[in-house]
Amino acid sequence: MIYEPKPYKITEIKQYGNDIKLFRVKTNMNPMPGHFFEVSILGVGECALASCSYNKDYVDILARNAGGVTNVMFNLKKGEEIFIRGPYGRGYPLNLIKKKNIILVAGGTGIAPVTSLIEYIEKNRKDFGEIKVFFGFRNPESILLKDRIDKWKKKFNFTLCFDRAEKKVNGEIGFVHEVIARKKPGTKNTIAIMCGPEIMMDASSKILNELGLENNKIYWNMERRMECAIGNCGRCLIQDVYVCKDGPVFRYDKIKTKLENEKS
Repeated sequence: MIYEPKPYKITEIKQYGNDIKLFRVKTNMNPMPGHFFEVSILGVGECALASCSYNKDYVDILARNAGGVTNVMFNLKKGEEIFIRGPYGRGYPLNLIKKKNIILVAGGTGIAPVTSLIEYIEKNRKDFGEIKVFFGFRNPESILLKDRIDKWKKKFNFTLCFDRAEKKVNGEIGFVHEVIARKKPGTKNTIAIMCGPEIMMDASSKILNELGLENNKIYWNMERRMECAIGNCGRCLIQDVYVCKDGPVFRYDKIKTKLENEKS
C-alpha cells in the first residue's frame, strides 16, 4: 500500500464550464480502469479522484471545484506540481467482461472512471463485443470531454442524454434511465457498468432488469463515497464493506442488500 504522496508535473489543463477542470499529469503509473488516486495539496488536504485515462505516459484527473482541496487545485497552472498517492481500489473486472457486449452508463463527472475503461477497450477492441454508451449531462453546454466523445461516436453506439435543452440537440432529451427505456438495448451476453449519482444508477439498473439483465451482470462504481482510500476514516463504510478497500467497483447483486439495509 502506497501512503506517501509524490509530486507530479501538470502538463495540460482544460476547463469545462465554471467548476470542472481536467488535469493531465505526467506519470508512468498507468492505473487500470476503475482505479482511483488520492490527490493532495500540501497543507490543505487530499481528496479521492478517479483516473480518467488509460495511458502509460500520463494520467487524466477530472475534478469538480467542490471543496478546499479542489479549490486550491483550480488555481494551479500548467507546469506546476500536484501531489498524488496511489493508485488504489478494485477496478473493473476485465477478465469477466471480456467477450461480452458492454452497456456503459454514466452521468456528470461520473464519466471519469468509465472513460478509463473506454480507452482500455479502444486499445483491446478485439476482446469485447458491442459497446453501447449512455452519458448523461444537464444540458448540451455541460458536456465533458467533448473531443473524446466525438471520436467515440465513430467507433461505438454512443448516446448523449440531456436533462433539458433549449433547442434541438444531437442526442436524447430525458434522464439516462428514461433514454435507456426508450432505446431498449439488447441484454443478451451483456454486462452493464455504471458510475454517477446512486439514484441514477438505481433507476438505470431497474430499467435494465426489465429488459432482462440480472443484477449479477451489473456493476456499480461507488467512488463518490470515498475519502481516505485506506479504510481508516469510515466515511465510505456500508455495513461491513469499505468502498475504498473493497471497491469502488461492486457487482450490484452483492451490494444492493447492504445499501437497502443502510437506508432502513
